[in-house]
Amino acid sequence: MSVQSSSLRAAAPADPMEELRLFIMGANKQSKCISLEMTKSALLMLKTLPAARLAILEYLSNVLDIAAKNYIIRIEKEISTGKVAQPNEYDETTLAEVHSVLCGFVVANAEAWAPIISTWSLELLGKISSQYAGRAHACTGLNDVLQLWMNCRATRTLIDITTQCLSSLMHSNTEACINALLDTSVKHSPNFDWVVAHVGSCFPQTVIVRVLSCGLKDFCLNKTYQGSNSPKLKSVVGILGHLTTSHSTAIQKALLDMFNWGLEETAFHEGDVIRNQRKATVPYLVQILTLSSKLLSTIGDEIRRTIPINVFLKLYQMTDDWCKYIDSPDGLQDLLSNLILSCEKGGVQIIQLLLDCVNIKTKSSSVDEVTANIIKTNAWELLEYILSDIDYSVRRKNYIDRKPLKLLNSLIFDVEEVCKMLVSSEDIESQTASRIINCIGQHNPPVLIQALSFILHNSTTDEQLAFFVRILGSELVDKTSSPYYEKGGHFSVVLEQILEKHFERLNGFTSFKSESLEQTWRNLLKLLKWEKSNAIFALKTRCISKGIEYNLLNLTEIFKVSSLGSKCSHILCEILHLLDIPKLDTIPLQVTLKLVCGTVNYFFNCCKETDELLRMNGFKRTLEMFRRLSCHSKVCRNKALRHLLERSLFEKADAELFGAQMDEDNNNTEVNKQLIIQNKKISKTIHLTKHSSVFNGGIIGNGKRKSICVHRPPIDLVSINTRHLIASLKACCGIPVDTPNDKIVDVSLDSLTLVSLMLVQLISPDVMYNGLPWPEEEFSKVTIERDLLIRRLFNQKPLLWDLLNFVASYRPALCYCSVLLRALTATLMHQWTSMGDQSKSCNTDSYKALMDTTVRVIDVMALGQLLPPPLSSVRDVVPFLNSYEIVAILRECIWCYMRDHIPSPALFVGDSNGLMWRDPTVVRPADPYTKTLRIIMQRNIKTVGHLYSQMFITLPTSD
Repeated sequence: MSVQSSSLRAAAPADPMEELRLFIMGANKQSKCISLEMTKSALLMLKTLPAARLAILEYLSNVLDIAAKNYIIRIEKEISTGKVAQPNEYDETTLAEVHSVLCGFVVANAEAWAPIISTWSLELLGKISSQYAGRAHACTGLNDVLQLWMNCRATRTLIDITTQCLSSLMHSNTEACINALLDTSVKHSPNFDWVVAHVGSCFPQTVIVRVLSCGLKDFCLNKTYQGSNSPKLKSVVGILGHLTTSHSTAIQKALLDMFNWGLEETAFHEGDVIRNQRKATVPYLVQILTLSSKLLSTIGDEIRRTIPINVFLKLYQMTDDWCKYIDSPDGLQDLLSNLILSCEKGGVQIIQLLLDCVNIKTKSSSVDEVTANIIKTNAWELLEYILSDIDYSVRRKNYIDRKPLKLLNSLIFDVEEVCKMLVSSEDIESQTASRIINCIGQHNPPVLIQALSFILHNSTTDEQLAFFVRILGSELVDKTSSPYYEKGGHFSVVLEQILEKHFERLNGFTSFKSESLEQTWRNLLKLLKWEKSNAIFALKTRCISKGIEYNLLNLTEIFKVSSLGSKCSHILCEILHLLDIPKLDTIPLQVTLKLVCGTVNYFFNCCKETDELLRMNGFKRTLEMFRRLSCHSKVCRNKALRHLLERSLFEKADAELFGAQMDEDNNNTEVNKQLIIQNKKISKTIHLTKHSSVFNGGIIGNGKRKSICVHRPPIDLVSINTRHLIASLKACCGIPVDTPNDKIVDVSLDSLTLVSLMLVQLISPDVMYNGLPWPEEEFSKVTIERDLLIRRLFNQKPLLWDLLNFVASYRPALCYCSVLLRALTATLMHQWTSMGDQSKSCNTDSYKALMDTTVRVIDVMALGQLLPPPLSSVRDVVPFLNSYEIVAILRECIWCYMRDHIPSPALFVGDSNGLMWRDPTVVRPADPYTKTLRIIMQRNIKTVGHLYSQMFITLPTSD
């Protein structure tokens, strides 16, 4: 290549004019083909003959055009035949020479050559792009077109030359190249777009800034809003639009920089031109953003940060200067509203900006009251116009074809921010968010569900919760849409999602805060109360109750969780209580069983409650819940009774609430320690003699026993808890309200019988000898171990005495507890026998405990009418007697009577009031059962004389 070029220069005529004449003659002869020699000659003259530059550039244009045409023809043949055509090596060599020489000119003298060559190359690229548009599938898409022309050596040469020119003028005269790029783009768009895309990707920051600057200058020259729709402005929009795909950050920065530049004060030395450009900056940016949704999307997320209140005040002061670019203030409002409605991104930021203007405060913003009112009014009108247009478009059938859909899509993308506005302290912000959610929710029910869930979680005032009702009852919400209608409505789905999140938190799958759940239950309770009041029209459809009823299974599952927390359990129980559950006709058995467990848990939570008001209200609710559950199903009644008895007697944390003295668990003791191993450890250090004795005050391997201080609840609290437990058991045994009952008995005797049998089952460890009959006194030696265990339980759990008294109050239920009374009496006889001949005035703790137990047993038997008079009054006599005398009465009077008179329900008869009882005048015991008692009392007549006269002298007879 270099050798041929040197020979050409040597053979060239010395006279430039002669060389030009020969070039013209050769160019005319070879107008349809490319000549390497002619091209080289033209390139040599391009520098030596300035006057011939136009002609030489025209020739070079023809050379490149022919090369591009040959490339298109090859591609078309390849498409039609399927065979790959090889490029012409002669054309490739010629184009390489053109590229090398022209780039050399630019490098050598960029200021002189770059503007000329760049303008020529851009114009030629536009011509070629337009001339061959639509051929060789060049009209498919921008990326395909770009790939097609970049594979062409001619157009690739022109692109390289153009980028070389721009690179050379990067810091000096880039504006000339950019202007040429814009002018060509206007002339040959859209076929020229691939050139703009490539050049812009090579110099994104420079091209973007320069393109914006050139567009601003052209915008200022037109001086009218209609003129701002000039072809050059559209070209600016097109170029920047192409670059948003890969250079959105650079475009965003350039737009924001130009915006901030337009707000700056014009310096004195800058002149009127710069001042006018600054005034036109905002209208110019608004116009290009209006023409391109892509450019609008690039700055959507930065709107509120870019235009705070202080910047907005500056803009307000410049509105008069925009009149020459925009028809009127009304035109400005229309332009801004259309621009906002076209936002595909950052819509929530724009709404919040308008709300900031509506809520502007004169003191914090340093603005006078008149200006603040004007800003408020205009911002409010613009916001209302936007919301009205959104609402109108949503209600129209052709909703999808309307502009506001873009803004709504943007708001859907940022729906979390919109939800936060729903619980704002500013009413206007909450109302605006409510209207937006209503519009979005008509065609996007999941967004509606998300917003309702957010309000239910986070609202802390009635005003905020009112938006929940407003959204739920809006006429825009389709109440028949699937699958919400089948699930009980939109609120049902909201509650379903909340319960799922609660389950995730309980199972450790999420970090959902319990505080927010507590607020959620409070809001749910408040909504239910509003519905029950019938004061809110939107809730007359019972949507809240229906939603809760649909989710009863999950709700009761949460209610029965023991780790729910005191506050949440109070709220959930009140919710279930207000629903009159389980009075529903179709409530599943699974729900009622879960509700039984939950109510039992709630009862024991109430026993631990420190707030007296919450405690009493909780007990009232539990009584009603137990009554409903027991009347609803026998299965629920049995389950409730069993859970209450088992937990109050044998669950350590619960039993202590009723004064139980539980055995301390030695959790650190290893059960499987082998004694031989322990002895081997000891024998290494101490050798015991034959007669040595070792007293161990601890546990082998664990050391000395440690004293354990047990903190038990106060006696009055134990009494209150016991009273409410008995009331709960009575509620479980209640008679259904709708059952005809003309008796004064308010409980079911069958249920009381069940309680008696459960007590026997829970307390007596042996199923044998649990019948009603009392055997001979000697037989107690067979059951002594079981009797002692029963006695120990009664000593550790004072609640058992109250349970026996409860059962004894409803005769003849106590008959089924015969085994318990028999065990207690047997142990009392053994203990009194072991006491020996002790004084009646003994005041030891063991004596007092034994006497107290004796009195309690006789009291219970007398209350249940198992002992007739005078045996029922023995409890008043025994405190004055000696041990052997007490044993004699227990054995010869009480035991013998119970042995010969089996405590059977058949002994009791019912009266007209439904009460079961035994007539004492009929069942008076015979003399053998009272003879011992009479003799002992006569011996102690000085101390029991007043009792003797009541028990024997005034005793009624059957006559």
